[in-house]
Amino acid sequence: MPVKVCERCVGMSCVTRVPIFSSLNNQQRTELLLLVERKILKKGEIFIHEQSELSILAIVNRGKLKAYTNGINGKQSILYLFNMGDFFGEHSLFVPHPIRYTVEALEDSGVCMIRSEDFQVFLQSHPDTTFSIIRELANRLEMLEGNLTQLNAISVDQRLSELLDEFAKRYGTQTEEGVLLRLPLTQEEIGNRLGLTRETISRKLSQLQREGKIRVIKGKTILILR
Repeated sequence: MPVKVCERCVGMSCVTRVPIFSSLNNQQRTELLLLVERKILKKGEIFIHEQSELSILAIVNRGKLKAYTNGINGKQSILYLFNMGDFFGEHSLFVPHPIRYTVEALEDSGVCMIRSEDFQVFLQSHPDTTFSIIRELANRLEMLEGNLTQLNAISVDQRLSELLDEFAKRYGTQTEEGVLLRLPLTQEEIGNRLGLTRETISRKLSQLQREGKIRVIKGKTILILR
């Protein structure tokens, strides 16, 4: 698999997109960019398998990836969707650690990587970044806990509605009629994310269309009506 210096970034894009680097000035970002390598992934390609040792910070520079675990029955449980500017592997920046989920490309993607040993040297010169990492980890933990709480605390209809709202904010385009959205997951993957079956998701989407809340345009593209 091709791995190379991140020469396709425009300026310092992969560094400036990541919240944990927001406190850095241009000189510091330039130093950090020199540490970056890039990996190209094809749709469906695995970036790393669950329980493999991870010793890098990975930044999604292009495309989309999903992070999931496999249950005893082989059913996926989707934990995160990573888009351009999202990152993972921050827990292993200080000590290499087994990753607790598999990361797979949902479409052709590019991942920028900073090796942990290189990043530790950088942190010694820029300790403020450590606090940014802690804040971002706290935010991610809160999001994961919120997802787990939703599985038990709210109705199926509300779970799907809130997920569609999240997708609309992250991937949707505003139109006169509503939000045009290409769903980033298949119906089966949405079911895995919400703890439901594919058949239930299909039925609920059809129900939303009958109720005039969405309109299926083509394939995975829908219009969430105003």
